[in-house]
Amino acid sequence: MKNIQKYIVAAACMAAVSALVACTEAVKRDIEEDIQEMTVPKKPGPISKVPATLTCNGGEEFIFSVPKVQWADTYEWTIAEQEKEKISIIDGQGTNVITVRVVNDDVVIPAQSISVVAKNELGTSKVREYFAAITVSVPIELPGYTIKKYGKRWWMTEDCHEAGEDGRLGVAPDLTAFTVAGLEASHLLRLDAAKGRYYTWYEAMTGISGCTPAQCPYVPGYEGVDDVGNPFKLDGTEDGEFGIQIRGCCPEGWHVANANDWWDMLMSIKSEYAIPDDFALGGYTFSGGHDGKPENAVTKAGFYKSGCTVKNMGNVGAWLRGGNGRVADGGIWIQSSLTLTDAGEALLQFVEGAESIGFGWWPLGYQKADGSFNSSALGKWGYMWFIGQTSETVARSLVISGTSLNLQTKTNSEAAKDIYLSVRCVKNYTK
Repeated sequence: MKNIQKYIVAAACMAAVSALVACTEAVKRDIEEDIQEMTVPKKPGPISKVPATLTCNGGEEFIFSVPKVQWADTYEWTIAEQEKEKISIIDGQGTNVITVRVVNDDVVIPAQSISVVAKNELGTSKVREYFAAITVSVPIELPGYTIKKYGKRWWMTEDCHEAGEDGRLGVAPDLTAFTVAGLEASHLLRLDAAKGRYYTWYEAMTGISGCTPAQCPYVPGYEGVDDVGNPFKLDGTEDGEFGIQIRGCCPEGWHVANANDWWDMLMSIKSEYAIPDDFALGGYTFSGGHDGKPENAVTKAGFYKSGCTVKNMGNVGAWLRGGNGRVADGGIWIQSSLTLTDAGEALLQFVEGAESIGFGWWPLGYQKADGSFNSSALGKWGYMWFIGQTSETVARSLVISGTSLNLQTKTNSEAAKDIYLSVRCVKNYTK
């Protein structure tokens, strides 16, 4: 019996020793595997900026980050030497997330000015750079208006309502006095509150109350020097006319938005607000519309002549609309469907991002030359004057409707120089 007990004890001891050896070997293998797997950190992933927009106010703080890198013990962020006066790291150095502050000035921080590497005891990763430029600007004010910067230009985000020194520049009809199918009294109140003043093209370009054709020098072919000292010729070309800055009905230091202003604004919001290329998501591109043909892509000259459409660009109008979408959804636009299907696919007509862009283009209709108001356009059509013109009596107007994704240029009776439309102004600039 004692011998049996000895054998049992011996067997147990041998099993314990074997288990201990096995455990030791397993730990040894794990350590060896860890040592084998640990390497110099890989190059960090793309740098993200929060908020993602590429414009910011002077003195603003924001965040840069990269995803965590395996085996990285620390992260080293670098600002290019020549840019250190424009941007500085105020928190997070050594981690994968930093907070930075920009200078309180109008500057541009070039692409590749911010970079990061991941480090551990074995070495340093390859450099990851931020491949985008950041535009910094000092906020400005325009008393009586809301304004916003898109790209390099400051825009009114509401319609001009200057009445001139005599108080008679343009007209401001009471929109609540009308009855419009599809709109309730509350909708008309919102439209009336959103409207500015309506101006004839002659008034819009000269700032003269009740301006007559004879008082307006801006006929096709007219040459002169604009309000910032640039020579121009009203010949419908990019060199002659697209960049003209004329105060007209706008506040001092501002001008009626020109062709370059509109085009640059559309390009800026595309990148700053990450508007998708996918038309089904309400996007637009500069490389062709829903037909996918680059040869149909809109150009600045093409935009000047006919605006941009679903075919040549995609959903542009939806991103500029104000009024929170359709009447059915608590908004102000009379439209039954959320999507447009006559383009061959369902294209989103109303996008949430329009409110964040904040351009606020409302369906405010227009007043006719005889003084009557085209109230049937309320809730459906929003018109704005364009500096362009086709003759001595017909100009160009930009139009967004509630039943289209287009930002059209009108050259018919809806652009006759003696009707009254809304105006948007842009702050003067020298470059």
